[in-house]
Amino acid sequence: MMKKNKITFLIAEFVLALWVVFFIKHIFAEEEPQKRVAVIVENSGDEKWDSFINGMKQAAATENIHLIICNTDEIENAEEEQNLIHEQFDNRVDAFIVQAAPGDDVMEMLKKVNSAKPVLLVENDVLTLDDNRVAENELAKVMPDNYDMGYQLGIDLLRRNGNDIKGKKVGIVNGLPNTDYAIKRRQGFLDALADSGCEICYDVYTTYDIGAAELLEQYEPVDFVAALETESLEQLGETLSESETTLYGIGNSIKCVYYLDEGMLESLVMIDGYDMGYNSVMEISRALENKFYTMKNHTTETRLMHKEDIFTEENQLFLQTYD
Repeated sequence: MMKKNKITFLIAEFVLALWVVFFIKHIFAEEEPQKRVAVIVENSGDEKWDSFINGMKQAAATENIHLIICNTDEIENAEEEQNLIHEQFDNRVDAFIVQAAPGDDVMEMLKKVNSAKPVLLVENDVLTLDDNRVAENELAKVMPDNYDMGYQLGIDLLRRNGNDIKGKKVGIVNGLPNTDYAIKRRQGFLDALADSGCEICYDVYTTYDIGAAELLEQYEPVDFVAALETESLEQLGETLSESETTLYGIGNSIKCVYYLDEGMLESLVMIDGYDMGYNSVMEISRALENKFYTMKNHTTETRLMHKEDIFTEENQLFLQTYD
């Protein structure tokens, strides 16, 4: 009997010891300092980033990451982006999530940063220094297939017009020149319409100084306009609402969805910003946990929407990430 009691006592002591170890580990885990990750994207306060930031915050809470979302306006070139990054070095951040600035001299700068702290690209890739092509396999990327977005929009324009736009006039408003996303979306859209027989009347890029609405004042009206980035689409939604021109676009804001619902916009291609934000933080977290981890590329999903399907359950769940 005494032997049995002794065994029971030892078992109880062992279980108690395990609980003590568990709670000690739990306490120290909670006290472990958070890794600091700086997020640098242009016009960070714009609502087009809302879904992206929501996704990042969800992943950061799971991974015990402290996000520093830098307050930015336009980032016009590599030098401006480098200055923002160096400010965060002074804040002792551990890694960077970056939207590449325009220009073909950004890669070398970001590669140097990556040699000191992990760098992950979002939204768009970086152009090479020599021939304006997109650099491959240099830095990890979490972003949409920008060529496919442009192609989707072009194919949808054809479908919405019975696959017959021969002789119709089309205008294209691209994003910023010397950016990967603008180059790829434009090419995808042009390839989709290559055999349609339409006339491309203008094919222009916006700048930080000249917006889409101002650009279009220089041209005669056309049958269709494709605005291939959010700011241009938002501007043209108002400008073209009373005209005979039908607007198609790529955009990532609730304002764009409003234009779609009001019939001011025929088709809208959107990025799953939540997915992009969530996966970017998860990849950075893995790199910070294990210095030998090689971050992986992720292709963010996109969504094509029309007025008649905004309120489907699937699209409403998608749009909730913008709240």
